[in-house]
Amino acid sequence: MFNRLGKFGARPTVTVPSPPPYKQLALKTLDQVVKGKFVAVSARFDESIRQEGNPAVLANAWKEYQDQLGFGRYQSHGTPRQVVSGDRTVVDIPLRTAKQPGDLRVAFDGKGHIEGLWFLKKGVPVP
Repeated sequence: MFNRLGKFGARPTVTVPSPPPYKQLALKTLDQVVKGKFVAVSARFDESIRQEGNPAVLANAWKEYQDQLGFGRYQSHGTPRQVVSGDRTVVDIPLRTAKQPGDLRVAFDGKGHIEGLWFLKKGVPVP
């Protein structure tokens, strides 16, 4: 006989998917950018930015950030900060570069796909 607790009297197991590890995904993204693995990064872009965020565009943006915008070469990074902004999760990673500090900002959807990626001045607020 069946009852409200299930076939064998035990409650059914409900598995709630855990959210993606956004901070780790952002650190992986930074590592791939620094190593020039722009194809790997752009493969994780969601559909909304895949066209404009192709590997060549990403490579150029990273080069421009370091060379032309006055930040200098990447040296290291600090501890990532994660915030929820609307329906996405945003992770900022403080960057230590040769000339001035900056930030890498990565916005993720609920499945861990990259919705946005920016190389910023230090302290730009999350919208």
